[in-house]
Amino acid sequence: MKISLIFACYNISKYLDELYQLLISQTYKDVEIIFVEDCSIDDTRNKLLTLDDPRVKVILNEKNIGAANSRNRGIEEATGDYIWFPDPDDLFDAKLLPKVGSVISEFNPDVISIGMQERYEIDGKLSYTKNIVSEFEGFIKTNFNPVLVNLEETFLFGYTNNKFYKKEIIDKYHIKNEHQALKEDFEFNIKVFSVISNFYILNEPLYFYMKRNNGSLTAKFVPDYFSIHMKTLSSFIKLLQVRGELNQNTIELVVNRFIRYTLSAIERNTSPNANLTLKAQKDWIIGSVYNQEQFKLMVNNAYLVSKKQKPIYFLLKYKMSSLLVLLGNFVKLVKSKLPILFTKLKG
Repeated sequence: MKISLIFACYNISKYLDELYQLLISQTYKDVEIIFVEDCSIDDTRNKLLTLDDPRVKVILNEKNIGAANSRNRGIEEATGDYIWFPDPDDLFDAKLLPKVGSVISEFNPDVISIGMQERYEIDGKLSYTKNIVSEFEGFIKTNFNPVLVNLEETFLFGYTNNKFYKKEIIDKYHIKNEHQALKEDFEFNIKVFSVISNFYILNEPLYFYMKRNNGSLTAKFVPDYFSIHMKTLSSFIKLLQVRGELNQNTIELVVNRFIRYTLSAIERNTSPNANLTLKAQKDWIIGSVYNQEQFKLMVNNAYLVSKKQKPIYFLLKYKMSSLLVLLGNFVKLVKSKLPILFTKLKG
């Protein structure tokens, strides 16, 4: 079975040499490697055009169209039985493709999901690693929902870089990546998992998700951060309704995710790029958070809130908006000054 690796490339020149050496050293040979170059302003394009390998196909975008649409171009060109969307600035274990190949040979699943290892670099040095795996393993043919909930609890569900998709499924249902500021992968997986008949969990952290940065792990400011995440919660519930009945574990997941995403949005609103005064940050909470359906769900299911989230739940339930703004600014401080500690505390 041939596997098509589709890389959406924008300004990744400094990672290409290491990535290419990893690719050409693979023992699993039945692959095609598709680089979709998205009008980089570094020398990514020149480097890609010098690659001399019959398995490599370079697609040059005429204008910058973003990662989602670049991956769609890759899907159109792919000839493999399975497609994979690894990020060009990430790495993976040399055993990954052979193990995936063995799973394909034995089970021929619609999707294969693998574990991940987050690798945090500060100023170019590896500072912290974290393995992320599921409670489940093997071939899943029935009772999807407990497995999907666990995958989302561990944050393994929402990525496409840790999944291999049967190409005929993608083609049959005309599944495409949709461009948006965040959670593009998540929405792609919602579409896929709504239609598949089975999937396989290869429960080993074989994909290395590189979190590189120069002293701070603070993410860029996205104005629609909160609304996008509320949409993903709704999309996930709808997926579970398609696949089966909702249970308490589902409600528990949504309640705790709502708290987490709300605090994250409050923290991001403290960014200088948000251009919000303290009063404006408070007004945003009042106008955007308390009217959410997930807020009502949280209030009505206090017993499902995790111990870690209890203090934030208390501030939300009693609408202590000023204290929530102060908490958001404190989180911002810890995140910028002690990024690895922040990552560990966040879990």
